[in-house]
Amino acid sequence: MKRKGIVGIIAASALAISAALVPSAHAAPKTILVWADNDRGPQLKTLLDGNTTIAPGYVISVKFYSALDALQSAWDKATAAGGPDIMTGPASIATQGAASGKIVSLPFGAIVKSQIPGAAISAMSYRGKAYGMPTDLDTTGFITNTGLYTAGVPATMKDAVAWYLANKSAKGLTGGVCAVDGTWGTQGIITAFGGGAWKVKGSSIDASSTLFNSTSFKSNIKTYLLDSSGKSNGFFQWDNCGDAFKAGKIPFAITGAWNLDGFTKAGIKYSISSVPGSTATTNGAQWVNYSGAYVTSFAAQHGVALGAQKVVMNYLGSVDGQVAMYKASKRPPANINAIPLVTDPNTLGITKAGSTGMAQISPLLDDKAGGTNWYDTIAAAYTDIFVKGKDVSATLDAAAAIINKNFKDGSANL
Repeated sequence: MKRKGIVGIIAASALAISAALVPSAHAAPKTILVWADNDRGPQLKTLLDGNTTIAPGYVISVKFYSALDALQSAWDKATAAGGPDIMTGPASIATQGAASGKIVSLPFGAIVKSQIPGAAISAMSYRGKAYGMPTDLDTTGFITNTGLYTAGVPATMKDAVAWYLANKSAKGLTGGVCAVDGTWGTQGIITAFGGGAWKVKGSSIDASSTLFNSTSFKSNIKTYLLDSSGKSNGFFQWDNCGDAFKAGKIPFAITGAWNLDGFTKAGIKYSISSVPGSTATTNGAQWVNYSGAYVTSFAAQHGVALGAQKVVMNYLGSVDGQVAMYKASKRPPANINAIPLVTDPNTLGITKAGSTGMAQISPLLDDKAGGTNWYDTIAAAYTDIFVKGKDVSATLDAAAAIINKNFKDGSANL
């Protein structure tokens, strides 16, 4: 009888613990708060807001911000008092969140690993652990306004410059190529002209010395992007130029699937291709990365960690979830079993264009050991050269000194 009594007490205790961990079917569901930017937010709100079936016992609430920068700013300041249980956004959040303790690692089992590419998991990893669920491919294509440029796709970036200069005045052009998404999107352009972040050797990189101040990049800037007086010839645009492309004032753009519907609505007819290189046999290499979903450390403090993990692992990483997100966003899914279900021509075009890109390695690009990260450093260099008219070689060398410090420091977190 004593033995049965002890067993009964243990069983009762186990049931009590289980009840504490898993919300009762009769209890009011706990809220799982998801944060997103203005691009993914409306889509996730349609798919997830108010849902109570993905994680039984929980209700999902989606909050989105006016822009990615606004989301990032809120995330930087977030605490358990008002922070999210699930964060969404670029792979850089994995590095930032893991280092700060704001996100937790995820249990990637064999089934998940069989459906998510190794490169995608690596993009979400920090010091050997995966901190995010890859949801979609984050890359760009070279977009040609076929109403302006009627000869197909330029064979080289140099041909694109020549056409722009020959037609600039007659067609009232305000630029030649627009990196619609800012400095991030310029990687395809600067690699086409011999620059870029680092050297690539087969499937590996050499980040010991940046290519941003390479001899060929310096020469090509002077030859193709500046006029005879050393000032910008207007071809290269990277700051708030998307509206000019939609207005037919810029013939070429580099952007992802998320902007293509806007081009169509603006009446722009376009083609999608890889970024033309310096010669007809080469291509520029735009960034290829993944966006993802992350379970925050706040979720445990809110008592919803189990539910948040179910949303991220069982839905946002699943075939059904990623197909639903692709249909809403037109972004290529990360789950390899979802890719064959993609039929949208724009999504397929961006996916194909991304095959010539290079991996975006956030621990290197986001590092600030030199004072500013890759993106802010190259943005300052662009302003100095193309707006202020400063010396090309001196400007790029100064930027490279910062970048090399960043890469050396960031390599410790790979």
